[in-house]
Amino acid sequence: MLLEIALALVLGAVIYHYIFKKKEETLQMEDGWWGAGEEPETEEEKTVRPFKIEASEEMLKDLHAPIDLTRWTAPLEDIRFHYGFNLTYLQKVASYWRNQYSWQKQVEILNKYPHFKTNIEGTAGFGLISSLVGLAAYILEKLSTWTDAEFCNLEDGGLERNYSLDELLTNIMIYWVSGSIISSMRFYKENLGDGLGHRKHERVKVKVPTGVASFPNELRHAPPVWAEKKYTNIVSFADMPHGGHFAAFEQPEILAADIRQFVGKVERK
Repeated sequence: MLLEIALALVLGAVIYHYIFKKKEETLQMEDGWWGAGEEPETEEEKTVRPFKIEASEEMLKDLHAPIDLTRWTAPLEDIRFHYGFNLTYLQKVASYWRNQYSWQKQVEILNKYPHFKTNIEGTAGFGLISSLVGLAAYILEKLSTWTDAEFCNLEDGGLERNYSLDELLTNIMIYWVSGSIISSMRFYKENLGDGLGHRKHERVKVKVPTGVASFPNELRHAPPVWAEKKYTNIVSFADMPHGGHFAAFEQPEILAADIRQFVGKVERK
């Protein structure tokens, strides 16, 4: 009798495992082509190579010309950032960019750090540069509203509360020089265009050690009880004192400290 019960239990466990228990989902790696035109027949050069950023006179001429040719319209009065980017403040940014900003100086600062490049599915070479000042307005508007929604009530969008004009313009220059604004926009469109929860990768659980830094002005929030449904091995969950979507740019010190404490916890496990 005991043997029959044991066999029934084993059989039941087997049936439950293969029929009722949900199988773990995995993502299959695929090799696509994201570059312009047809995928080349020969394999791309994908080695990682060190490089130095350069600032040529020709590049500076290409920079100044579109700023000089910008067609300005009369701004609305006292709009602050309620109707998009404040045109009066944008004129200030453009004037500083044209007459005082030094790309050469910023390149010297950037080149103090190691830089590496490679080809990734041919995405390099795109660029939204038909209006350089328009590109600046697009990027800086995000740096305002995605840092703190309340900044829309300020004449400068709160941009100079966290960043200098040199830092803001160097950020734009990196996009312009590398021609990477389109690929950066594709990330948001292809991950959020259909809404949350529609992509397969959003449903696959992450089991590696995970750290969560929750900044109060981030666009979306996931409390621990929600985050644990996706990330099953959260070793650090920190409610940060301040900061928004661009935390690494806006609050580098507190983010770096949180990353260090997370790494320390993982290493001690």
